[in-house]
Amino acid sequence: MIKARHILETVLYAEDLSAARRFYGDVLGLPAYQEVEGRLVFFRCAGQMLLVFNPSLSAAQISAKGPPAHGTKGNGHVCFRSTLTELEAWQKHFEASDIAIERIVDWPDGGRSVYVRDPAGNSVEFAESKIWHLPELKSLRDQKIVVATHNQGKLREINELLSPHGVTAVSASSLGFDEPEETESTFTGNAKLKAAYSAERSGLVALADDSGLCVDALNGDPGVYTANWAGPERDWTMAMRLVEEKLQSIGATTPDKRRANFNCTLCVAWPHGEVQFFEGRVHGHLTWPPRGARGFGYDPMFVPDGEMETFGEMDPAKKTLMSHRGRAFERLVDALL
Repeated sequence: MIKARHILETVLYAEDLSAARRFYGDVLGLPAYQEVEGRLVFFRCAGQMLLVFNPSLSAAQISAKGPPAHGTKGNGHVCFRSTLTELEAWQKHFEASDIAIERIVDWPDGGRSVYVRDPAGNSVEFAESKIWHLPELKSLRDQKIVVATHNQGKLREINELLSPHGVTAVSASSLGFDEPEETESTFTGNAKLKAAYSAERSGLVALADDSGLCVDALNGDPGVYTANWAGPERDWTMAMRLVEEKLQSIGATTPDKRRANFNCTLCVAWPHGEVQFFEGRVHGHLTWPPRGARGFGYDPMFVPDGEMETFGEMDPAKKTLMSHRGRAFERLVDALL
């Protein structure tokens, strides 16, 4: 029998969506995902979505291309999972933000809840997971982890991303670990292989990534063999030329025939064997000849959708925001930090 699994969306209603956006965006820190003025505003919350609709419009919608009409005349409720330490921090945050705490409940079976109201009157609860006898979510915050890499540049980038959350990252090479052979045929498989290898040997949580360029006209190649196409000396000029020769040989000379994407899959592995994956992709097309001296690998021939510059020409800070690795780390931070 098929069973429902994770809840994907939580829906609330508010006529003043600007006030809702300020509360959930500015006060609670949720990133806005989509907004239609006067109609809706959607927020990302870790692996779920919080959707806020104007009920006077959502209850009257009749289009067959969207969801059925829905709405409410009463106050809704949403609950955010928190640790006890986070509850104490939320209380201070609400007091500093001049938001009244409506109630604090210490439940008979254990666990605490803190209640406030959003501007529309919806009940907003922050609670320990133990109120439902659920385990605490795993977190990397304030931990020391090992990054399954021998690349000091990559280690430095990862530390820059994670250090604001109290995470200290050390490399597998600094612990004397060799690099396992990447024998899997998928990004997920290789990332798991590397992360599990370091976690088992270090006793620490381990982080690994596997990434590459996937060209549509080449059936996804070079894909997991992205680095192999550059040869043992990692000659990326040669690798880019090889990609171009293969595209030319099949007559792929226009942007629509040269579609490609960069893929990054992160794997977090715990010493007891549990793993979690986070994927990021950026789509675009390949240009020739290569342009720009920034970045690395195939960056000088990759133009992301909506841009004129290649990754090789782009300002590094701008590239990080839209890159496959940046998007994968955004999902990791949402889930584990």
